[in-house]
Amino acid sequence: MSKSFGLILPNMNALVRIAILAICLVSFHTRNISCTPLQPKLFGGELELEPRAELDHYRLNEDVLPTHYEIEIKPYFEPEPQKQAFTFDGNTVITVTAAKENVTQIKLHMAHMDILLWSVMRKSNSMLVPSEGRTYDEETQIMTLQLKEGLLKNVEYLIVINYVGVMEENMRGFYRSYYKENGTKVWLGSTQFEQTEARRAFPCFDEPKFKATFQLKLNYKPVEYSVYSNTPIKKSDVLGNNRTLATFGITPKMSTYLLAFIVAPYTTSGDDVVRVLSRPEATNQTTYSIEEGLKLLKVLGDWVKYPFNNVTEIERMYMAAVPDFAAGAMENWGLITYRESSLLYVPEDATSLQQQRIATIIAHELAHQWFGNLVTCEWWDVTWLNEGFATYFEYFGTALAEPLWELEDQFVVEKLHTAMQTDGSISTHPMTHPVYTQAQAAAIFDAISYSKGGVVLRMLEHYMTKEVFQAAIVEYVKDRQFQASRPEHLFAVLDKHNASASAYMKPWTTQPGLPLVYVTGHAYGFSITQQRFLTNSSEQEEKFLWPLPITFATDGNEFDNTKPTLVATESHNISFENAANVKYFVLNNQQVGYYRVHYDDALWDKISKALRTRGFGGIHQLNRAQIVDDLFNLARADVMGYRKALDILEYLKEETEYAPWFAAANGFSTLALRIHPDDETLFSQHILDIFAKAYEFIHFQEPSQYERRLRIYLRRLVLDWTCRYGHEDCSKSALQEFEALRANSSAKVHPDLRQVVYCEGVRKGSLEQFDFLLNLYLTTNVATEQLLTLQGMSCATEKEVIHKYMNLTSSPDVRRQDKATALSLLLNNQHALESAASYLVENSARWAEAHGDYKHVAMAFGGILARVKDVTVKESIAQFAEANKDTMGLEAYEFISKGLEEFDHNQQFTMNHRDDILGFLTFKANNSGASQTVIFNVVVALCLALLAVW
Repeated sequence: MSKSFGLILPNMNALVRIAILAICLVSFHTRNISCTPLQPKLFGGELELEPRAELDHYRLNEDVLPTHYEIEIKPYFEPEPQKQAFTFDGNTVITVTAAKENVTQIKLHMAHMDILLWSVMRKSNSMLVPSEGRTYDEETQIMTLQLKEGLLKNVEYLIVINYVGVMEENMRGFYRSYYKENGTKVWLGSTQFEQTEARRAFPCFDEPKFKATFQLKLNYKPVEYSVYSNTPIKKSDVLGNNRTLATFGITPKMSTYLLAFIVAPYTTSGDDVVRVLSRPEATNQTTYSIEEGLKLLKVLGDWVKYPFNNVTEIERMYMAAVPDFAAGAMENWGLITYRESSLLYVPEDATSLQQQRIATIIAHELAHQWFGNLVTCEWWDVTWLNEGFATYFEYFGTALAEPLWELEDQFVVEKLHTAMQTDGSISTHPMTHPVYTQAQAAAIFDAISYSKGGVVLRMLEHYMTKEVFQAAIVEYVKDRQFQASRPEHLFAVLDKHNASASAYMKPWTTQPGLPLVYVTGHAYGFSITQQRFLTNSSEQEEKFLWPLPITFATDGNEFDNTKPTLVATESHNISFENAANVKYFVLNNQQVGYYRVHYDDALWDKISKALRTRGFGGIHQLNRAQIVDDLFNLARADVMGYRKALDILEYLKEETEYAPWFAAANGFSTLALRIHPDDETLFSQHILDIFAKAYEFIHFQEPSQYERRLRIYLRRLVLDWTCRYGHEDCSKSALQEFEALRANSSAKVHPDLRQVVYCEGVRKGSLEQFDFLLNLYLTTNVATEQLLTLQGMSCATEKEVIHKYMNLTSSPDVRRQDKATALSLLLNNQHALESAASYLVENSARWAEAHGDYKHVAMAFGGILARVKDVTVKESIAQFAEANKDTMGLEAYEFISKGLEEFDHNQQFTMNHRDDILGFLTFKANNSGASQTVIFNVVVALCLALLAVW
């Protein structure tokens, strides 16, 4: 049975009243991988096996330092005599220098390859250094070459290694991918080396601090393939047997993870500076990326005062669309690789937000050409030196090229609020945080390194001023070019431009978490105190203090002041004459500072009153978004009650700006998961009521030509929520569009309406509607449209349809890169969780095979347990886990066990807060009924008076 939420009136009497009211009135006169709202973390927490070696053993020593690599790769995409398909022959010659006397061991990385021959020789005379053999540690992936004679200090040697590698389909190292042409698979090879996967393609010193130059040679079949790398081809030698050896120019001095190469039958579009590589059928989708890439490359180079081609080896910027790609994109120097959906753009098939996402991803990767490639984090413990800057320029760099997109506002709700969500957990980590293993290195690429990194840089910019901040960063890049960097290198340059810059910034990078600032008003000012904010724990393991950037506003004209006063003490008093008479007191103008704020009751009441006045009392939209986000999270953390928080949030009925609504959608998404099942009808009424005017403001219509970007994004958000909760006009309009499309598929739905149209069509439909979208998914040539159809299919509500979606997800029709996305989309659908769980119980072997192993089954169950409310679903998963413990393995079993614990925790949370939430919802429903009665009585009285006159 298909279930949908509608606007349910309290009782039949209400219906009668409305009918009479309507008659009287007539007589008298002859109604969001951006973006859907962010959901809580998909899986309850990463489960990582304990390191099986001493931590220091995962890192190379510095006895031997590389300076240059000569690498030759010969791939086989089909079997050849004595060669298996999807293997490659490799030969690597590494020039190294001993950093000390009498070195008899050389340690370097290699993984998933067979070493055929190796030797060490003195470069000057090619004399072999006698060897004793080699050892290999599979856990640390370190190969040790044993020498009978010690190396001489500061003398160059050559390490020569011949080997055979494998092009796997796991999107790591030098891997294989494919696209289809007339139904036939066309194979290609591409690379992904960050963080620690270069060792899969060639033996190397696979840590970012070991910078060297590289010269690559690719032995390939030119009739079938073209080849690309970081630098242009300098020489091509015909070898015979349909093979050519391409020799690429020597790279700049760089880290191993930045080397890249592609062997593919690609076409090239663009000019001499920016070129896009793609499969031939997608050539017509490259224009936008070329144009936007050129604009962004220039504005970023101008900002840093270091044009990209000042690095003479990088003569042009290739951007390649790869069919299978694990990340969104990768910043390889001169050859950036992307998912197709992150680079290719068709205006009539992509939403405005997808277009923006392509631009911001390009900006992020181009920013890495300076922050990551030219200046590189020394090790992954300071990943934020790469990713924090790239995230900052992802928004503020794109804003230089696209000033009308209001990206500065989006940064606050998308990055600052996201970082806070992660950082509010007791299990968070500081921006600078030790890592050793491959798993730890991968895990550090998270919201802390990316989002918090960018947020702290924005906070620093407002403290130093834009001009001084830019001057410092320009100097930092020039000072550290072609070198590895640590935070102290950045801090030293910052202090030259502002003596207290590092003292301000360092605590934000070395301490975990974020502050909660309490504000209390009194006759002569306002007192503030700080402590760590924690969502999921009341226990403070240790006390932290941060240098708080303090700004505040008591009137609408004060929010533009974002230059803060620093407060580094636990308590502080802000003197203010006639403080009791201010209209309101709002801390942290435009939410530049990275902290939450909780006010005393009197101050909250003033803020609430101001928000309900015309123009929201002049409170800046970013501070309204801040207030919304804080209220949801303060209630979630038991700092304030839900009843008070939800009451203040009633102001949203009049809100028309995107940033506050984006924050609200995040908050409501989390809250919806914790509403007691018996209270969901009241909650649905609340959602429809609070979104009612926003719907009337944006309407179900195509965006106009000159409409603000953020209004277009607001429409998508509002339609998503109103249709989901059964808004009659939204649902009717969406279904009309969907059925019109089914009747005539050439009459396309406007891209900015497709998400809600596709979703509602499947939500209210059955297998027939699902199959229509499935056909679009399987036949479209456009990656962004594939994502929209996949999202639409995830809105299914019937068990049969949901099982078909799960079958699709575990089939080759959904690429490996998209399988996690497909699952996360389904998990956002509350009505699909029970059916998804039953599918996994029945088809666990299929799911494990399709996704890699039983850990992925456990992760899917974990995602369900984090969201589902039905105890019978929990019990079925628990029974499955016990019955299949041996088959799944200990790691997967423990993952499900943690999910079961989280289910119990969520249930307890629901019960602890039910009375408070239900009290608000009931009071609101009753008051709405009372108001309706008053209006009814007034109108009836008027009608009676008119009748008396007649």
